[in-house]
Amino acid sequence: MCRCNNVHICPWCMSRILAVRASNVQLAADGLADAGYGLHLGTNTLRHFERMAFGTIRKGMRFGLVAVLHDGWTGAYGSAGRRWRRIRDEFGIVGYERAFEDTFGWGTGWHLHWHAMWVTETIFDADTQERFRDALALAWAESVEAAGGYGVSQTCDRPGCFCEGKGHGFDLRPLNQGEEAKAARYLYKDGDKAKGGTAKIGLELAGQTFKDGQQYGRMGPLELGDAAAAELLRLGQPGPYVEKYREREFGVFQVRKHYRSQNLNRLIKALEIPQDTRTEEQITNDTEGLVAIALIPARIWYQHIARRPGRRLDLIKVAEAYGLPGVRRLVESWGLVWGKDVLDPPTPSAPAAPGDLDADQLGFEVMSEEEAAFRAARRAANAAREDELAAALHRFRNPKEPVQVKVSLKKPLRAKRSPAA
Repeated sequence: MCRCNNVHICPWCMSRILAVRASNVQLAADGLADAGYGLHLGTNTLRHFERMAFGTIRKGMRFGLVAVLHDGWTGAYGSAGRRWRRIRDEFGIVGYERAFEDTFGWGTGWHLHWHAMWVTETIFDADTQERFRDALALAWAESVEAAGGYGVSQTCDRPGCFCEGKGHGFDLRPLNQGEEAKAARYLYKDGDKAKGGTAKIGLELAGQTFKDGQQYGRMGPLELGDAAAAELLRLGQPGPYVEKYREREFGVFQVRKHYRSQNLNRLIKALEIPQDTRTEEQITNDTEGLVAIALIPARIWYQHIARRPGRRLDLIKVAEAYGLPGVRRLVESWGLVWGKDVLDPPTPSAPAAPGDLDADQLGFEVMSEEEAAFRAARRAANAAREDELAAALHRFRNPKEPVQVKVSLKKPLRAKRSPAA
């Protein structure tokens, strides 16, 4: 019926768009690893509490966690920053591909973070990888505080934690580094996809929306939507889950789910790595090959279907299951008249030959003498009004210029009637 292309909210559009993006990221990662470039998977997080709002980045309303997340990234890795230029030149950073992710949990609040695939000119040894991680982490921590956020986690005393004591505010792991710091491309295109390397990097960057957050005590966007819908059905009115869902729905507006830096995009094109270049509208367009069932005028659609709860969904289900007979029976059960309120589908016609005119065009070209005379008179009147307006503007701009009064002798003067007469 329609497509919203909302990659943050709509499960239908989200699944199709993110599948294409995941494939693009995976193809790019495999191609870059084959070409000898270094790949690193990074995660940038914020310190958060339940009382903190999701926020928004709308113009004139910028606040909350999402604003800190965006401003923190721009301050740390913005192309105009001196710190970023120094890190880029020191480690040979080519570019990055960034993805937005968010979850929610009662007691912990909104958890917003970035996932990023960093691409460097060479594959680092262990010492260089450590310095690279520390440089990016320090830039992130300082930029988040400058953006008004709480200081990110930079230390950890949990025994055996994966962060190795460096905190959970930033994490960076090599994707194509093997044993003894030797280059080893763990691509696993036809093997075990669960072993690491660049395998599943596409799903890591583009599939976060479908992750199960219950194991962390948090809910992903789709889980939060399910909980909000169940709550609304149970209570008959909005509750806390609906409130949080609406807060997120408002906050993700204008947030870019994915972003690829221009330098990285140019490199991928130069290496001729295949990418799906379809737009979101083209990805979600699945109307090719469909058959028209009925033609519903806009007035009937909005008055009898769109504004009646449940009718749109019923129409789609009946159309899919029973086709034209089912749709006709359904709309007639709503009191609509087939052939008057709802029309038969238009019959497909053969394409017109070049130079042919259809009935409307022929009707416009062939006009009566009365119509031609009327149009000529209308054009003359429009031209006279334009001349009169131009003369009036000239008199207004030149008040001292004498005005020549023309009196027609052909038209006899008539005395005006008095009101009493």
